[in-house]
Amino acid sequence: MKKTIIFILSLSAILFFAPGVQAQYKNTSGVKSTNKTKVPQAQRWFAGGMVGGGWSSNSAYIELAPIVGYKVTPDFHVGSRITYIYSSFTDPVYDQKIQSHNYGGSLFARYRFLQFLFAHAEYELLNVEYGYENQRRNINSLFLGGGLFQSMGGRGFATIAILYNVLEDDYSPYNNPIIRIGFGVGF
Repeated sequence: MKKTIIFILSLSAILFFAPGVQAQYKNTSGVKSTNKTKVPQAQRWFAGGMVGGGWSSNSAYIELAPIVGYKVTPDFHVGSRITYIYSSFTDPVYDQKIQSHNYGGSLFARYRFLQFLFAHAEYELLNVEYGYENQRRNINSLFLGGGLFQSMGGRGFATIAILYNVLEDDYSPYNNPIIRIGFGVGF
């Protein structure tokens, strides 16, 4: 519980002081900066996502998560993500293979500061299948955290984020912290 409180206070401080940090940024590259207050309408939408997975001697999973987003400003982005997770594991006690199909969606907001850092907040509703119980549960998650943003020539970008699920409960399929690596392209 103490770690959770420290994490939330740290994230709050980052979000609170982010505008001040951005105002102190100084361009030392010698290249004149462009007006960052407006994004042309044709370049406001972006799409991307992530593919993840893992395996061990008795389990495996794969995750697909496309995103679609909108740049409210060059530094403030909102969007949605659809998630599908297939998992399979073999119960060593009963020697039984159990498979599950989990799916859901989320809404997120991301604020970039210092050109390469961002703060991230996301609410997710995930419908999770439990093999032993033969039933499904809706799991609410609230991810808070931040990460690195890297432009990749033209309109492409890559992100890596470390997020913390502050609504973690016994049925949550996630273990804190959650690390996400994603790619995208603007239109």
